[in-house]
Amino acid sequence: MSILSILQIIIGLPLVLFITGYLVARIFFKQLSELEKVALGFVLSIAIDIIVGLFLGYNEAMKNLTGGITTFNLWLYLGSLTIILVIVWALKNTEEYQEVIGLIKKKF
Repeated sequence: MSILSILQIIIGLPLVLFITGYLVARIFFKQLSELEKVALGFVLSIAIDIIVGLFLGYNEAMKNLTGGITTFNLWLYLGSLTIILVIVWALKNTEEYQEVIGLIKKKF
């Protein structure tokens, strides 16, 4: 095993099994305790992985469009999704966002 393969495993396992789902749990389920968010993170990550897999290789047209399920495609799609979720989570926790949400709640 090369160092690159070991590095892919060390970075890939948390990405595939935890990080994306945990970010979704942090964004959408603020009322849950931290332990519940961690548990939900594992479940949501596996669900997200299944959805990405179906998107990449569900039928022949999608397989031709995306190149199918390859290591590169999985890293690309899961990495991009994780980056987008981190940006959404960071924006959601800013004071300006909280002020805007407060103003909207006052109006309605």
